[in-house]
Amino acid sequence: MSLNLQQLAAALQLEFHGEPGLTISGVASLKSATPQDLCFVQHRKYLGDIAASQCAAVILTPELSTLVGDRTILISDNPQYSFVQAIASLGLGRQPSAGTIHPSAQIAESARIGSDVSIGALTVIGDNVEIGASSEIGSGVIVAQGVRIGEQCQIHDRVSLEQAVTIGDRCILHPGVVIGADGFGVVMHQQQWHKIPQLGGVIIEADVEVGANTTIDRGALDDTVIETGCKLDNQIQVAHNVRIGAHTAIAACVGIAGSAVIGRNCKISGAAVVLGHLSVADNVIITAMSLVTKDIKQPGVYSSGTPLMENSLWHRNNARYKSLDKLAQSVARLEKTRK
Repeated sequence: MSLNLQQLAAALQLEFHGEPGLTISGVASLKSATPQDLCFVQHRKYLGDIAASQCAAVILTPELSTLVGDRTILISDNPQYSFVQAIASLGLGRQPSAGTIHPSAQIAESARIGSDVSIGALTVIGDNVEIGASSEIGSGVIVAQGVRIGEQCQIHDRVSLEQAVTIGDRCILHPGVVIGADGFGVVMHQQQWHKIPQLGGVIIEADVEVGANTTIDRGALDDTVIETGCKLDNQIQVAHNVRIGAHTAIAACVGIAGSAVIGRNCKISGAAVVLGHLSVADNVIITAMSLVTKDIKQPGVYSSGTPLMENSLWHRNNARYKSLDKLAQSVARLEKTRK
């Protein structure tokens, strides 16, 4: 659908400058935009791209709006969020399906399926499953006995939901997600590993998004819990009995070991690792490829590891690590001598 500039500004509740009747029908990046497209700029470093862009209008912060001359603009305190709202207002986002059930889907008689639920081809819905109204279940999805899925959820293709899993309202699970598989629980006895039964479940609260091929293991005894509003990227491993606080965002390839507790409003960058049975406070940022080996008790930004450097320099520095203890002892002796 198309909106003119005045209509779009009203829908987004934003101030605008430009021709009210200007038609906007799409969204794009500054480089690929056509004269009918809307763009946004959040940071000053991209201002130079606006002059060369063919976009119809651009969403800017109040500060940046004074630096672009006579371009057609909308003014927002958070241009990226307003851009997301614009996508919805223009009808460009993912459209809900029509509530159809493919004839090849296998649905247990005891399953309770809400109104306007869509179920794709070759999906299997087990006994006593509950699926809330207006949810969409893709193709090749396995929903085991007793699973509960809330309303307006999007369960994409090839997702596996094992027993004792609860999914809250408006959750999005991307292709290949596995929730509720057994955690890595084994005990050594007489020189052999023996499996520890995993008897807990997984609770995913409302408005959680889980990226492709991410795995969230069931608890050993208590449940693994992902609280409201968490956003998990692709290929994350969440082990048994982990708890992740509300509105925490975790980037790709992070590993969280068993029984770790992550606070609320945290940000964990790509390929970081949190060891088991540790606690991370609320409002913590962990930078990429960091290894968390002890509790983090205060909000802040935490890092570990060595940054990228030229290879020959890295080899020299790596060789010198072995001398650090000897060097530290020498420094300590010198300090004693001075005293």
